[in-house]
Amino acid sequence: MWGFVDCTRYFLTMGVPKIVLFEANMAVRTGETVGLLVPPGEGKSTIIRLLAGADQPNSGIVLRDRRGWPLGYTGAFVGGMTGEENVHNIAQFVGLDPFEMSAFCSGFAELGEEFFQRVDLYTPGMRARLAFAVSFAIPASTYLADEKIAIGSGEFREKCVDTLRQRLQGSGLILVASNPKLTKDICERHGVVDRGSILMCASHSEASERFGISVRNSVADEFNDDEVASFDVA
Repeated sequence: MWGFVDCTRYFLTMGVPKIVLFEANMAVRTGETVGLLVPPGEGKSTIIRLLAGADQPNSGIVLRDRRGWPLGYTGAFVGGMTGEENVHNIAQFVGLDPFEMSAFCSGFAELGEEFFQRVDLYTPGMRARLAFAVSFAIPASTYLADEKIAIGSGEFREKCVDTLRQRLQGSGLILVASNPKLTKDICERHGVVDRGSILMCASHSEASERFGISVRNSVADEFNDDEVASFDVA
């Protein structure tokens, strides 16, 4: 099970709270594909970090399955280690055979000899390729995605999309995005974050409509300092 129980997460910016979630609730069964629409700048990455366990709420409970994995996550890489060494390290952490995982990642990432070079010498694109290779090598119960479900262009991007669809035959996905088109075809359930609350919808069309309202609310809140400052952080 994934989700939130009365979760609140905020940040203080010059003494004023920036609310990501406020007493929010969401329940997602392991194996479901759920798209969560969030207005730009309203905390997509924070929501994924909360679900992944990389961030903690100010209050409330985060529900997570230990076998989840953030799609395209580069935070597990150690810059001073080679791509191969990083893959071996992650394989041991998740309980997979290091050599089998290394063989898959080397072929999928298409990095050639650079796979055996230090990761801190990689370009951002190379790191992203390796990160997606690692994600697809791990048999996750649920993938967590912050907007990106594929990287690159042309054949490599198509390979990412095709591989994700294959993995989703036995795994779930929580996709947090600011573009309703991204969640339309790949997700079965849909929700919207509006002023810190999570609203689950009956269809993608309803979610898109509510998302438009949420975006307008977000813009309006930028000009309503009194309302934002009234949030009680005590």
